[in-house]
Amino acid sequence: MQPLVLLALLPGLSACATRPPAPLPAAAFPALDTLTLVLMGTTDVHGRLYNHDYYTGAETDHGLALLKPAIDSIRSVHAGRTLLFDSGDLLQGNPLGMVYARIHGDQPNPIIRAMNLLGYDAAAIGNHEFNYGLTHLDRAVELAAFPFLSANIFRAGTPEHAYTPYVLLPVASPAGDTLYVGVTGNTPPGVHLWDRDNVDGVLDFREIVGSVRDVVADMRARGADIVVVLSHGGLEGTSYDTVTTGLPPENAAARLAREVPAIDVIFLGHTHRELADTVIGGVLLMQAKNWAASLAVATLSVRRDGVGDWRVERKRGEIVRPVPGVADRPFMDSLRWEHERAVAYVNARIGEGAERLDARDARVRDTPIIDFVNEVQRRTAGADLSSTAAFQINAVLPAGDISIADIAALYPYDNTLKAIRITGAQLRAYLEKSAEYYSGFLAPGGTVTNFDVPGYNFDIVSGVDYTLDLARPVGERVTVLTHEGVAVRDEQTFTLALNNYRQAGGGGYDMIAGAEVVYDRQEDIRDLLIAELRLRDVIRPSDYFRANWRIVPDAAVDAALAEQTSRESRPAGGPPGAAGAAPAAR
Repeated sequence: MQPLVLLALLPGLSACATRPPAPLPAAAFPALDTLTLVLMGTTDVHGRLYNHDYYTGAETDHGLALLKPAIDSIRSVHAGRTLLFDSGDLLQGNPLGMVYARIHGDQPNPIIRAMNLLGYDAAAIGNHEFNYGLTHLDRAVELAAFPFLSANIFRAGTPEHAYTPYVLLPVASPAGDTLYVGVTGNTPPGVHLWDRDNVDGVLDFREIVGSVRDVVADMRARGADIVVVLSHGGLEGTSYDTVTTGLPPENAAARLAREVPAIDVIFLGHTHRELADTVIGGVLLMQAKNWAASLAVATLSVRRDGVGDWRVERKRGEIVRPVPGVADRPFMDSLRWEHERAVAYVNARIGEGAERLDARDARVRDTPIIDFVNEVQRRTAGADLSSTAAFQINAVLPAGDISIADIAALYPYDNTLKAIRITGAQLRAYLEKSAEYYSGFLAPGGTVTNFDVPGYNFDIVSGVDYTLDLARPVGERVTVLTHEGVAVRDEQTFTLALNNYRQAGGGGYDMIAGAEVVYDRQEDIRDLLIAELRLRDVIRPSDYFRANWRIVPDAAVDAALAEQTSRESRPAGGPPGAAGAAPAAR
């Protein structure tokens, strides 16, 4: 790989409060036989280049522009001995990514241009790389001056890797020979569910551990002295039923560390968490915070036992965070046109609200803002029922002018609309699954809300009347379920409008994964909401709202609302863990 020409270091960078990692203690052997190698990793950037929130216009504490000074500083201390990686989910996740996929998809992708400017050496392919289709991903791969890697994606029905499975990166040693760092990646098999329409019959996403094991063995056989895995997956567990779907689990890094001992370092992703200096089976595991909020840094001390024969003596990891407000201006200037184009897009007026609608209590009681989404979906698909989630409880459609940014905050994902045919029994199971968002009322020592379940997994259904009793156990909480005043029968059938992620069973909704699809025109739900506003110009709650569901007891509603607003009501696009945080598997 040809090295990229990097932007100059910022003046005064040495005064940065975030210092580069110090070298490991010197070992008691000749200097020519030692090498300190520093590996840096980001993950789940989701289009965050500027430290700018496109929904609110506010400055944020994350973005590649903030990380660049730290990256440059580390490179200056360890010149010629650093590598920069990403563990996936780059191309989708904010308006900038959407504008350069849906509107200006024929132009160079600014996210890839930014990574080229930063001098990335390799990146894993994340599940969100497939959201805009294979052609969009292929353009990104072609533009990138670094390889996109995945060991477990194959051309459907063949043993042929669909993307580059690994790369050997050379690092010159003080002794005059070369150390080779072998790098591979892995992608969640859940893409088969989450983006089925884009990949079905084209790509196979196979079991992670076996696929990576084979690639690691090949890298070692071809001379890799150090092996790094860019895992777009967490330590363990999965968000879907592996038995029902027949898919391997999405998170397998802990198994990789235990079962593939030839690995030296794993940079994790996908789960939007942060992990520093964890060791399993001798393998160092690290994870940077999503949205370029931090940098994972692994420092390796490597010893040379002979010509071309290197081994890792010691390794440690740490998390480096950017200095607040200190962004790389030349980097930002090089991307300013694309950024301003995205700003102009999201700020465009599309209609007007007669009253303010907000999602603050949308997960505890029926609200007009969620009924707005559900009614647009239901009418468009001609369905009996509709379901959606309150993705961000701080979303607002203001009284007065409404912009695309307001709609994007309400519906931040690039989902398409579908409708399926389900039975009354499936509907009840669907609502019981949704109710798992709650731990229960008066659960000893806990909260009413189960914050281990992401908010996007609490679906709200319009078109039937139902009650969720949180004093009852999981699986027995739907105490009332009627349609037009009559109790829903198990054998009764309905059509249900919903997004493509949920239709495929995403989030563990396996009870509907095989349901007959009766409507699918590949319409983007956010575009439908924008079109509705443009058509009506002025929207009123009465156009959409009908109270049809409730939570009991009332005390549970009050307690849950207090928990959720305290924990999650931060500015849209705020720090991970806020309502605006993109969930791992979306």
